[in-house]
Amino acid sequence: MASGTSVDQRHSPTTPRWRGRGWRLPVGLCWLLMVTSLMLVVTANPDGGAGVLLRSTLDRLERRGEILFDARTPPTPANAHLQKRQLFSSPSSSPSSTSSSPSSSSMSETSSTSTSPPASTSSVVSSPGAGSGSPLPSVFDTSLGANFTSNACPEFFRQFLANAEFRNCLPFSLLLQNSNSFFQASKSVVRVTQTLDATCNVNLDSCSGLMSRLASDIRRDNNCGQDLRDQNPVVVQAYNGMIAYQPLYQAGCLKSESGSYCFADAITNTSSPSDSYPYYMPLGLPLPGGSRPACTDCLQKTMSIFAGAASNATQPASRHYLSTAQVINLSCGPNFVNATIPPARGAATTSTPHQSLAGISVLAIFILLASNWFF
Repeated sequence: MASGTSVDQRHSPTTPRWRGRGWRLPVGLCWLLMVTSLMLVVTANPDGGAGVLLRSTLDRLERRGEILFDARTPPTPANAHLQKRQLFSSPSSSPSSTSSSPSSSSMSETSSTSTSPPASTSSVVSSPGAGSGSPLPSVFDTSLGANFTSNACPEFFRQFLANAEFRNCLPFSLLLQNSNSFFQASKSVVRVTQTLDATCNVNLDSCSGLMSRLASDIRRDNNCGQDLRDQNPVVVQAYNGMIAYQPLYQAGCLKSESGSYCFADAITNTSSPSDSYPYYMPLGLPLPGGSRPACTDCLQKTMSIFAGAASNATQPASRHYLSTAQVINLSCGPNFVNATIPPARGAATTSTPHQSLAGISVLAIFILLASNWFF
């Protein structure tokens, strides 16, 4: 009977067997794990509802005195002059002869140092447009450099740059980043207007078809496929300019109510240098920090064109359209431009590696907390 009583005590509801082998984490560590898991979710999907949940959780912890927030106003960044780094070397070019991109530091996505292996080409390649003396700007009118994995890629550049059909199209999308002569022309409203007259007075269907074929050809391994995978900046900029030809043609040829080109007004507006920055977004470049383009009708219409391009996942505009629209709406009003474009066409339905890692981490943390509380 005594032994039976002992067995009943060991297995009574007040002293379950599994409680003796259980363990508990400190409360502070539990909160830390929960906040970390929420931050992982927000990192994987910053635009989702998890951000609201994280903010409400942090607010509650602040009211309870468990965490503290620094509510001071963040420091204002220095209003430094941003200028694109010269990508090509040319004996005749001066230090000020640079491209008209907004900023090399803010736009490092396509202007970063190439990670390709040492170039097998031994000489510097010059484009056919260099020193041509043409009154109109030309694409890749300085040295292409020698940072190519084989001779096939610079040879491909030579061929399409010498193609009369390509030169007649005078693609605005490729002039923006890859033309020193266009940068110089952009300093004069007369010269940039003459250039836009020429680039807009073309057969759009014919030039769009040519750019699509070139974009397909440049990806081939017997042309520049390896250099494109290695993120060679010259090749990446050429490819992005080819596939973004049509939206940038429409934006570059857009005119204001006064009849002037919107881009000409933006690039020559010295009182608001950031007016031209949104035009580089369809090339895969983010809007530099601190940019405040003027809230004009031209900007509204230009961003409407880019919104259509951003809905296509194959277009570089899809990478930074939303962040650009949000920055513009901060200055111009919450509904000045569309910041809720439809899901990008052609986007993969599977999660990215970062999202998968975040999901696994969150699941593991909640299993750990559940095992601590219930076991």
